[in-house]
Amino acid sequence: MQISRTTAFDVLSSGRTLALRAATGVFDKCPPFVAARAITFALRALGVRIGSATVFWGMPRLSGAGDLASRLRIGTYGGFNARCYFELADKVTIGDHVAVGQDVMFLTCTRDTSNPENRGRALGSAPIEVGNGSWIGARCTIMPGVKIGAGSVIGASVVVTKDVPPNTLLMGTRSISLAKWR
Repeated sequence: MQISRTTAFDVLSSGRTLALRAATGVFDKCPPFVAARAITFALRALGVRIGSATVFWGMPRLSGAGDLASRLRIGTYGGFNARCYFELADKVTIGDHVAVGQDVMFLTCTRDTSNPENRGRALGSAPIEVGNGSWIGARCTIMPGVKIGAGSVIGASVVVTKDVPPNTLLMGTRSISLAKWR
């Protein structure tokens, strides 16, 4: 007979998850750009590490197993537009002064594509890092294991699959150094 142990961390984690779902239900009824400070306050109260003066203009979707709040860290003076999605199978770290457009997805779960019978099955996870002063345009998808360098600009609807060097403009398949423009 196996004995199940419930630790204080497990109870706290499940309580946070339920509170997060409740907050999502409440703030989903608000139109975008309404209750921005309340949404940010609620996320902080649930344990998400968010720096001062950072604002969410819509309740983000947080998905994954376990304590989601412990895997999301956001710096100061950031702005997150409506309908951001965070898949938190691994850590997502976002620096200071980062602007994120609407419908941006941060995906940390890797998938198996080698075996046709198991295609799409979760294989593992990899963290995402976004450097200070970056801007991520609307409807971008940031794939697992990507590091976006400080001061980089990601154009709208770009799927970022590789690391982006600092001070780089990424538009579709074109990558342009912003340092040359100075």
